[in-house]
Amino acid sequence: MPRAQPSEEHLDAKALSAVAEDAVSSGLTALVVLRHGHIVYERYGHGVSGSTEEDLADFALVLPALVTGIAVRQGLSLPLHEGFDPAKLRDAIESGAHESYAQYLSGKLWRRLNAAPAWIAYTQGGPVPADCCFHARLLDWMRIANLLVMDGFFEGKQVVPQGWVAHMRQPIAADGQHGFGVLLPTAAHGAEQFGADDVFFLRGPGHWRMWLVPSLKLAVLFGAKVQQKPDPAPWDETRVLNLVLRAVSDPPNPSDPNQKLKGLVPGH
Repeated sequence: MPRAQPSEEHLDAKALSAVAEDAVSSGLTALVVLRHGHIVYERYGHGVSGSTEEDLADFALVLPALVTGIAVRQGLSLPLHEGFDPAKLRDAIESGAHESYAQYLSGKLWRRLNAAPAWIAYTQGGPVPADCCFHARLLDWMRIANLLVMDGFFEGKQVVPQGWVAHMRQPIAADGQHGFGVLLPTAAHGAEQFGADDVFFLRGPGHWRMWLVPSLKLAVLFGAKVQQKPDPAPWDETRVLNLVLRAVSDPPNPSDPNQKLKGLVPGH
C-alpha cells in the first residue's frame, strides 16, 4: 500500500511515536496507522513485520460481513433476517453462487484488494469456517481497514456496495455492542470513551485490535504480547486510538451544522 509522511496526512509524527512508548503499548508487536489510503506510521517488535502472516481470530468475522454485502448486490438470497450468523451466511453464499465460500471470498473481495495469498485453516472433511482461522499478512489487513473507512471503495473501485459498511455499523443486538461482523463503541473496555463519535473496531486474540474512524478516513492496527495470562484486568481498548486521535491536526469541525449530515450521506 502507498505510504506518506505523517505530516502529509495531518498527523504529528512525535505524537505517534509516543503511542508506541505509552504503558498501554507494553509488549508491542505491531502499530500501524493508515489515513486516506496511506500508511503513515509503522512500528513492529518481537520478530513481527508487515509481511508476517497472523491468524487474528475474530478479525475474520468482518470478512463474511463484507462478502454478504457483495452477495446482496448480486441478488443472492441470504438469511439477513436472522442477524449475523457466519455459518448460515457461508452456506447461503455457497448455495447461491455455486462455488465455495473460500473461492467467493477470494474472487469477490480479497484479490480485488490486491492482497497477497491468504489461507483458512480447517479440519479436512468439515466446512470451511467463516468466523475464524484466517491467516493473512498484517499489512493486508490494512487493505480491509481502508475498505471499511472508505465506504467499500478501494483504489478506484467500489468493491463493497456503497452504504453497506454503514449498515454493518448498526446495532444488531439489544446490548448495542455488536454490529454486523464488527464491534461498536459500547463494547470497548477503557478508562475513556473514544474520542470520535463514529468509531467501530475488531477485537482479535490477546491485545490485537483494529480501530476504524470513517469521519477521519483513519484506521489503526495494534498488537502486543500479553504479559500475564490471564490478564489481571481487562486491557484498555480505548487509549491507543485516543492517543492517535490526539495526533490528528484536522479533526472534523463539530460546529459545522452540515458535518452530521455529511456523515449520514455516503460520498458527501
